Amino acid sequence: MHFKEVEDFKAFTNLSQRCYPGMKLESVEEKNRYTDHRKKMAQKEEIHTIGLYEGEKLAGAYISYDHVMNVYGTKVPASGIGTVAVDLPDKKQGNAKHIIQKFLYDAREDGKIVTHLYPFQPSFYKRMGFGLGPRLSTYQFHPSQLPEYKETLSMEELEGNNKKEVQDCYHTWAAQTHGATEIPEYGFSFLEKEHLHTFGVRKDGVIEGYLTFEFKPGKHFLENDLYVTNFFYTTTAAYRTLIQFLHNQKDQVRSVYFPTFDREFVHMLSDPVHLDEKLIFSIYHKVSEEGQGLMYRIIDLPGFLDQIADVSFGTETVRIGWKVTDTFLDETYEAVWQFTEGKPALTQGDAEVKVELDIASFSSLMMGCVSLESLLRGGTAVSDGSIKLFRQLHPPESWTFF
Repeated sequence: MHFKEVEDFKAFTNLSQRCYPGMKLESVEEKNRYTDHRKKMAQKEEIHTIGLYEGEKLAGAYISYDHVMNVYGTKVPASGIGTVAVDLPDKKQGNAKHIIQKFLYDAREDGKIVTHLYPFQPSFYKRMGFGLGPRLSTYQFHPSQLPEYKETLSMEELEGNNKKEVQDCYHTWAAQTHGATEIPEYGFSFLEKEHLHTFGVRKDGVIEGYLTFEFKPGKHFLENDLYVTNFFYTTTAAYRTLIQFLHNQKDQVRSVYFPTFDREFVHMLSDPVHLDEKLIFSIYHKVSEEGQGLMYRIIDLPGFLDQIADVSFGTETVRIGWKVTDTFLDETYEAVWQFTEGKPALTQGDAEVKVELDIASFSSLMMGCVSLESLLRGGTAVSDGSIKLFRQLHPPESWTFF
């Protein structure tokens, strides 16, 4: 078995069809379309389509993506992996393990600090050292439940010729948001899709926010639901304008389907009860559905420490001795970090308290997805003393799908 960049994208399409039936690559036309798409995307400098070959036969493949990620306000080189596939006759032979190890070693060699992926099965990738990321909530409510604002900005429809402006708005948002990644211009092709509608907020010639949505039909032609797919803003005025826009649709749509990482969004709604009006436990009303998606794995721990030197994880001053085990790559990281009012730095001094945990839990902890207190309580981490750091979560937000 050996790895090399894929050149035969027809073979890649056939592999994808067998490994991902949900892609619906069932006709010659669909397979040709997908082949052409993957061939075109492989020409992008930041996209790498890698095949696992047995002789000349494509036994497996994956796509890696070069990303720039906002980690607590600092731009950090990162890498994502997607479309991981092992052909049906070649499964259960360790090939998926070889693919992920190849991806991780290459990412480290290329200077990446963080890796991330969307799992087909979280437990599978957790065993490979990826930690759970943020929790996404989806709300569904009547538009009238949103607040009304008397003073808002004007809105306009955005199309393909607005790509650069929309990209600039998104990157302004991303620069303010932990976990966000930069997106190339081709990532804004939704502006050219007929079934999607994008409207933006412009002030002094600059787009300060935009949302994208599609309509989905209900039981008859007068019943429709509005499904939000993009919702970005860089100012409070833009946020309120977008919310008012959704509120104004109350005479046309039955509900708004709204995905968000905002744990406090429920307080925006006058009646937060979900459209299906279910009770989930005792007298607790269902207000949203939740799910786990993106997972993180820090691949360069010393490099990560350098990037977070100005980040405060609390107010305590203490020396923590970390022991981070990585059974997937057969590595152990041991170092003492001096936290001064919560800010970390490497030190040669002795640890005042020691913490042992695996790389998956460490990655979730450092990215702000779980508290140290929770890891210690559940036994995922072990400590020989009390630590008051990592108590306030700062979950990342990422709307980059790959």
